[in-house]
Amino acid sequence: METSLTAHQVSKAIARFRAALGIKQSTVAEKAGLDQSKISRIEKGDIASSLDVKRILDALEDLGASDVAKYRAYCDIDWKHIEPPSFWNPQRACLELAEETLLKVGYFLANDEASWPLRRQVEKHRDALIRAAKFLTRTDHNIAFIGDIGVGKSTAISFIFGLLISQTASDKTLIHQTALETGAGGTTICEIHIKNGPEYGVSVLPLPDSEVRALVADFCAAKWFLHSTEANKAGEPCEKISISREVERAIRNMAGLTTSREITAEKKPIRHDPIVDIAKECESEEEFRTRVLGLLDLPSRNRREIWYESTQRKHPMEWLTETFKAINNGRLKDVPMPKTVDLMIPDFCSDFGELDVTVIDTKGIDDIAVREDLDLRLKDPRTTVVFCSRFNDAPGNTTHTLLKHMKETFPSLIIDGKIAILALPHNGEALNMKDDTGEPAYSDEEGYDLKRMQVTSSLVADDLADLPVCFYNVQSDAHKSIAALLSHQLTAMRLSVEENLFSLSAAVEEIIENHEEQDLTAAVQEVANRLNTFLSGNRNLATRERMAYAEVLSTVRGVRYASTLWASTRRNGEYSGMSVNHLIGVGAGRDAQLRCRAWFTGLDAFINSLKADEGLNLATRTIDQIAASAIVSRTIFLESTQRAGIEVYREPLSKSQVWQACANEWGRGAGFKGRVADALEQWFDSQDALKTTLETMVNNLWEKTVISPLRRLAEENAPEPEILPNRKST
Repeated sequence: METSLTAHQVSKAIARFRAALGIKQSTVAEKAGLDQSKISRIEKGDIASSLDVKRILDALEDLGASDVAKYRAYCDIDWKHIEPPSFWNPQRACLELAEETLLKVGYFLANDEASWPLRRQVEKHRDALIRAAKFLTRTDHNIAFIGDIGVGKSTAISFIFGLLISQTASDKTLIHQTALETGAGGTTICEIHIKNGPEYGVSVLPLPDSEVRALVADFCAAKWFLHSTEANKAGEPCEKISISREVERAIRNMAGLTTSREITAEKKPIRHDPIVDIAKECESEEEFRTRVLGLLDLPSRNRREIWYESTQRKHPMEWLTETFKAINNGRLKDVPMPKTVDLMIPDFCSDFGELDVTVIDTKGIDDIAVREDLDLRLKDPRTTVVFCSRFNDAPGNTTHTLLKHMKETFPSLIIDGKIAILALPHNGEALNMKDDTGEPAYSDEEGYDLKRMQVTSSLVADDLADLPVCFYNVQSDAHKSIAALLSHQLTAMRLSVEENLFSLSAAVEEIIENHEEQDLTAAVQEVANRLNTFLSGNRNLATRERMAYAEVLSTVRGVRYASTLWASTRRNGEYSGMSVNHLIGVGAGRDAQLRCRAWFTGLDAFINSLKADEGLNLATRTIDQIAASAIVSRTIFLESTQRAGIEVYREPLSKSQVWQACANEWGRGAGFKGRVADALEQWFDSQDALKTTLETMVNNLWEKTVISPLRRLAEENAPEPEILPNRKST
């Protein structure tokens, strides 16, 4: 059997067919007339010959494997243009069609007699087909939970996905302990990824030593200010220095500096803090910081993976819970402070069918919602985002802020299945909901319906009323309905791409089958001429509406905790809780969105006029694909502009003395945020060269990402547009 599939793909399929039948390798070997050892080697990827594979497939079919015939037909496909998908890929039939279409495209483009407008259309369709096929070939997806700290996000994840250890209480009732460490907020130190794995295990991506040292410096600065004699005597009013509870807890555990409790003779508890003792022994903050860093012993923390072993005589989930808690709190001496933690669980999310799902518990939002780590999830086309909120607050200020941010910065990414809202009620909260007559809900379900109407109403102004809104009380509600909703979200994302792929294939087929008809060529030519006329009169991007750094200044002035801003100034603006560079990028993207909005509105009107022209009916699919191409171009333009804003300002900002001046404002009394905002505004306003550089880059990006691709469709001799790097996960 000749096939373009890899040996690994064929071996996995054989093993899966056998496992589905519930039979042993020896049974297949006997039926196929082969040694069992050969079956074992083949299932491990050692494919000896196509004849052996054929004999095994024949044997599996005889033994009752119903899909073997379809698998043979699948193996006969010569995958030349896209990576062969899994036989069990939900969109395999669609991808087979895409491969057939791309083969026809190759033949068509090799025909020099085809008219240039049709060739341009087919080239554009080919590129879009390949992008859609790449997306659907992969079956890995993420579900990212985002919400304020203390909202119950980690608890909900544990119950929805069965990350529980069940225990029997003294009264014989069943109680559950969550695998993810939970508390009243400020518990999880970093982003957590829960995914399918071969065994139970934990993998740590460490925080760079430079960032650990910066966190220790923050910790020591706060403690030095609190405990030093000079600070205590100063008595000057000052905004409080602090670091997050989870970071302080980890540093104390890693350094062996946890507080202890003693009971006095009067039976009163008193706490002893070794940090105070070290601070008293040091002559300066630098010496104090050096002592603490030495206790952390960063060079010896080089263990990245820990795997469950059956000899530990614990249930795997119990072991996973304890191991994660130890890492999260910095209690393992050879494990570094994590940037992310992966929890591997065999058969995780198996209810999601063929999709390989990773669940992401993002770090809770305590202050600034527009963070770089969260934007990575919001922009990733393979990620469904679940905005979590308390029931009474739903959908919550954070959800509103991030939805508004998405609409202003990357609106075209809000597609079917991308967003869901999850409210997390406590017992009795749903029953407290009242209807229009003032009567309370008679059941939780009615309470949920009443709250859903409230949430939907609050989203109408943002034109997002169609977002799914669900409710989950971990103490009383069934988790399967929430899991089913999330599965539906991922399916909806894939189906939207599948629908686009079918549409693209149909458009290509129509052109190829009818390319010799003069009426079709004339219609497409007329569309190209009119598009060329539109571009000639509407080529330039509108003038700048707001500076890229406006987002920085508004965020600085509105930051909730001055200590967040303080930490950012100490790192030249690059702090996980507040990245000034990222905010500049966001500001540049929002300005670009404002500047191009009217242009794309005009393009939409132009496209509608083409559709309304009965003389262009033969070119309807061509017109539709121009609109689809414009959506892609808009997304690339906005993302490229965001990156441009970051790169233009990154180096000058990192080398500027403005950060030292801002950091020095700490300790000079109340009003720290205002003084920092004023200093930054003065610095930004003085950087005329940077403003000019960014403006030039934005206009060049507009030409390359929007105008040039459309010109390629409108002009016979238009140059090939420069391909800019797109999102890796697309």
